[in-house]
Amino acid sequence: MTVFATVDALWIKVPMMSGPMAVALVMITVAQTAIARITPPSQRGVVLGALVAVFAVGGVASPLVLGWVVDSAATATSGYENGWLVTAALLLVAGILAALFMRPEKDAQRLGVPEAPAAGIPLSH
Repeated sequence: MTVFATVDALWIKVPMMSGPMAVALVMITVAQTAIARITPPSQRGVVLGALVAVFAVGGVASPLVLGWVVDSAATATSGYENGWLVTAALLLVAGILAALFMRPEKDAQRLGVPEAPAAGIPLSH
């Protein structure tokens, strides 16, 4: 994202949008997989619903934050560039924290979540 924000060449930006920039979109999948692995089956729906709510709040708050970043810059172009750089910084920090602290298998074991799901469909909560 840093390269995307700082390069003016369109021939570099277009391939980046369909390649490296798209990698950031897998975060929801990784988060759902990790949370589903460490959450007991009886609570999994509620926890995954809360995760989607957090992502939805980000979808509401991000235009407000980006608008503030763009409005506080000297030009709209530099404001959008700053917005991309803020996004890159947030992704970097979140990625480092996830790499350091996410251990779904260890957390599942600590919480007593079975390795394999129980056979059949649960009929009660």
